[in-house]
Amino acid sequence: MFLPENIDLAQSEKYILSIRLTPDGFSFCIFSSFDKSVFHFQETNFSKNLSLIENIKKTFFEVNFFSQPFQKALVTIVSPRYTTVPDAYFEKKKVKDIFEFNIHGKSERVLNNYIAEGSYRVLFDLNEEIYSFLSRNLWNPSFFSYKTYLLPYFANCCVEEGRNRCFVDFHDDMISVICFSDEKLLSANTYPNKDKFDALYNIVNVWEKQQLDQNSDLLILSGNLPDNKGGIDTLKKLIKNVESLKLDVPENYSYIPTDVLLAVSLGREAEILG
Repeated sequence: MFLPENIDLAQSEKYILSIRLTPDGFSFCIFSSFDKSVFHFQETNFSKNLSLIENIKKTFFEVNFFSQPFQKALVTIVSPRYTTVPDAYFEKKKVKDIFEFNIHGKSERVLNNYIAEGSYRVLFDLNEEIYSFLSRNLWNPSFFSYKTYLLPYFANCCVEEGRNRCFVDFHDDMISVICFSDEKLLSANTYPNKDKFDALYNIVNVWEKQQLDQNSDLLILSGNLPDNKGGIDTLKKLIKNVESLKLDVPENYSYIPTDVLLAVSLGREAEILG
């Protein structure tokens, strides 16, 4: 496998490994917390003939350095199966009951991340076999919902008194729609984005439910914008104030998921959330 010349896996403890699981694929990122020139991101599509765990095992077999002792090993789960719970109501012993009360369908391993901005938890689930495999084959991994990276960053982004903000992140044939009033979280949802009409319908529906103002409130877009240009052009006709989030994308990459860019930023600041 090709890696940049400035990544020497004989010294893997110098780097952070970040793995990202989606319903249909797998990607990983290797970067340095001290040197911005050290960065590699790679995506792999899963075979439809194999189960999710079989695809993951196959990828680990083909990329045989994941089990090395990296400085940190991060696992990000990209899935619409998450919910937020105020920390005051969070009980670790009842985490599964809380999750299943809010999310339809039986859960397996339920994990949680604390969001200091707003003092709440993001609860998300993961297949037990996948969790066990990753825990055994990665060096002391930490597990995160992709929302754990988006929510605190958006909470502090473009804050203007008296103006609500709606963030829409395009990723993985999905859209994440997150709304704030000042730094207060109003809603966080993830919807399918198989075509522009699905995305438009759900974004407009969120604006109506949250009673956002098309003339004064702000819509901020991020993620895979080029592939969603048609829908974005329509949004700009419906909503007066539309901006694109400015994040530094490393050279030689046309698109990297927003949560990956934020994970790298946090890793370099040594402020990974627990």
